[in-house]
This record gives sequence, structure tokens and C-alpha cells, in this order.
Amino acid sequence: MGKTIAIVNQKGGAGKTTTATFLAEALSGNKKKVLLVDLDPLSCLAKRYSIEPGTTHSLADCMEGRSSLEQCICQANSEGMEIALGHHNLIGFEITAMHQEDRESILAKQMNELKAKYDFVLIDTPSSLGLLTMNALVAADEVVIPIKCDYTIFDGMAELLRTIDDVSNSLNSKLRITGFLVTHVNSQLRSTAINLKEIQTCYGDSVLHTIIPDSEDLRDSFQQLAAELLN
Repeated sequence: MGKTIAIVNQKGGAGKTTTATFLAEALSGNKKKVLLVDLDPLSCLAKRYSIEPGTTHSLADCMEGRSSLEQCICQANSEGMEIALGHHNLIGFEITAMHQEDRESILAKQMNELKAKYDFVLIDTPSSLGLLTMNALVAADEVVIPIKCDYTIFDGMAELLRTIDDVSNSLNSKLRITGFLVTHVNSQLRSTAINLKEIQTCYGDSVLHTIIPDSEDLRDSFQQLAAELLN
């Protein structure tokens, strides 16, 4: 059975979607079968992969019980990679499911039947610690936390780590943090070395060796990250 990794940080701009997409492409380039789950209501991935709206059901349909997860999956333009499409209607899920029993486990139950088909399932999450992110954490085996390398490096981190710990203790005992991924690294800035040192001091061995530069060409960096996760 494959590994499910949630890409989580409630802060916007940390690089969650970039991490999910480039890492999925890098893993599929390493001959791994990958499912990318777009649990972010911003739903940027359909445009990125030139998928026409209405091609499949969306994850809004799946999370609200109108379809299965399998009906949301379509082929990406990368061999070995498939996508479960998000939709802006996912915003409504957090309201409609508020009083639903086992509302944090809807995605996990849907994924149970599909996980064996993939080497990796990557879940892109919204910039919040709401019900969608909780579903991602309950469904995941591991968490990668992107951290933008700027003066806001620790903003909201205590709350995020407390949430992951709560989910691990009460809803998903197998959940663990794979590591902290430092993103938007600009070696030209004097503050970068200070921020990197603070991250390393705080999180130690939990910081992934790969760092993601503030650059348009990220493929080599994510190939390095894929190799780090595969070792």
C-alpha cells in the first residue's frame, strides 16, 4: 500500500500547492504511481493541467456524498500521475458537514478503497485549519509542512503543530511529520541565513535537507526532494 502525504500550513503563500504539484510530478518522473488530491477550494490544478471543468466530478461532490473519490479522478499530462479535482464549492463543505457524524473522516473512508493503487497520494490543503485540512490529516500517513523563509516563519506554527498532535492522539494514530520544507529561499537576502538558522535551531533534524529557492525553475529542487523522500 502506498504512502499518503498531506501538504499543510494554514498560512497562505507558504508554497503548499507548488510543493504538491512539483513533488507529484517529480515522483511520477521516478516511475511512481501518484494521485494528487486538490482539497483547496481555490482549485488551481485544473487550469495548470488544462483539464476542462465538468470532465469529472469534483471533490466537492465527493466530500458531500454525491460521488465517489474514484469518480473525481482524471489523468494529468504527466505519465503515472492522476488528479482528484478540487472545486470552489468545497468552501460550502465546512458548513454542510458541520453536524455530520465522522465529518473529519470522510476523505479517509473514500481513500481506503483506492490507496492500494498508488505509490503516493499527495493532498494539497487550503490555508486554514478547518474541516478540509482536518480531513487531510485524518487521511494521511505523513505531513510535510512548507515554511516560507521570511520574517513570518513561525506565525501560526504552534497552532498547526498542536492540531497535528491532537489528530494523532485522537483520530489518526499513524500520523507523523515527515519534515519541514523551507521554501522561497532567496540567497541574495541577508536575512535568509538568519531565518534558516532559526528554523534549524527550532526544528533540528525535522527540517528537510532540500530547500526550495525563490525561483521560477523549481524542477531540480523538487527532484532532490523526491529523492530525499524515497530514501
